[in-house]
Amino acid sequence: MSRSFVFTRSKVSLTQGPIVKNLLIFAVPILLGTIVTQLYNVADSVIVGQFVSAQALAAVSAASPAMSLINMFLIGLSTGSNVVIAQRVGASDREALQKAVGTVACLTLICSLFITTVGLLASRPLLTVLGTPTEIYPDAYAYLAVIYLGTTGNMIYQMGSGALRGMGDSTWPFLFLLLCSVLNIVLDLAAVLIFDLGVLGVAIATAVSQLISGVGVLMRINRGEYGVKITPRTLRLDRHETGQVIGIGLPAAIQNIGNAIASLCVQSSVNYFGAAFIAANSIVTKVDDLINIPVVALSTALCTFVGQNMGTFQMQRIKKGINASIASLCILGVGMCALLIALRGALPRLFTDQDDVAALASQGILIMSFMCLFHGIDRCLVNAMRGAGKSVVPMITAQFGAFSRIPLAYFLGVKTGNCQGIFYALLIASFLRTVAIAAYYYGGGWKRAVAKFEQTHARSA
Repeated sequence: MSRSFVFTRSKVSLTQGPIVKNLLIFAVPILLGTIVTQLYNVADSVIVGQFVSAQALAAVSAASPAMSLINMFLIGLSTGSNVVIAQRVGASDREALQKAVGTVACLTLICSLFITTVGLLASRPLLTVLGTPTEIYPDAYAYLAVIYLGTTGNMIYQMGSGALRGMGDSTWPFLFLLLCSVLNIVLDLAAVLIFDLGVLGVAIATAVSQLISGVGVLMRINRGEYGVKITPRTLRLDRHETGQVIGIGLPAAIQNIGNAIASLCVQSSVNYFGAAFIAANSIVTKVDDLINIPVVALSTALCTFVGQNMGTFQMQRIKKGINASIASLCILGVGMCALLIALRGALPRLFTDQDDVAALASQGILIMSFMCLFHGIDRCLVNAMRGAGKSVVPMITAQFGAFSRIPLAYFLGVKTGNCQGIFYALLIASFLRTVAIAAYYYGGGWKRAVAKFEQTHARSA
């Protein structure tokens, strides 16, 4: 197999230079992208609610769980393209890198066709199972149908962004996400205010903006600055690369879907305590999402870092990167914990002026704040294992944490009649998940991952 240095104009070199500095620089666009995603996710709802009707907003909300499942699946699957391509870049193996990129592109088209077909067939039964009210059913179905028809654009963006990050470029995925978000808002407003298309117009705007961002990512890859091309001739499924991408990406996708399902199951325990507590829990969840943004950014960057350095067999550098990431997030976690405790009374007032809801949310924020002390450890170890090509065990430990929350919420909350038990269930489940992945990693899991990678590399050399 021919091997040569792959010339790229990546913004950051992850296989050489200062570890912490380069990781942080690489993580900044991911952090900004996560913030944009949070805003992007509420754009449709805000515009529909303000300029169409409450019924239309309900239709979009009813379709949101199914749409979220698609995005979670695609984001998880894109992890496979990120890791495999990062390993090929680290190894400076141009031939293997081109095979990996061609395989990812081919898988993107196949999976998007499958998701579109299954989604269109399952939309009506899914909305029925979810108990969608009759008066909003047509709009909810129209929204879902258009979103499923636009799966290809979304998937090209997700998989292409994973490929770009694998090649060391986290800036362009963020820029195309920003473009998609701004374009989505503009097209939303045009569809609703100018063309009076309501929910259907909002769905079309979302699909079109995702398609344009996907085409942008594809054009960026094809500029030639990464040493690879995506053309009809390169769209081939290489058996080895396909196994690697699916083997890493599919468990991550299943993990994301499992987390969403577990959250839906816990919601029944939340609903037991009535409207005020449901609102309070929603506030705590939103605060939790916000404080996790830097954790997600740095741990995602670590995944690419590990992947590239596995390709060059720099195991000591990888260990230093993992330890530095964990230390950084633990220090940040202590500060975030103290900040949340200090602001636990003020933060709920940003979302509500009802005293009972604010009081319940304040209690939840206090309990949840202690997750900051160890949650970064979990995220770093999970992404480090994925970067090394081991994705199944992180999936298992994540599902253990997610689904252990269901009985914990029931027995600590519903069974005792204490609503705070719901928040304690989240804290305990997160701790158990961290302990599980740490026990695996430090108990020999990392050594086995390295040994397996070396064996796989030797066979393919």
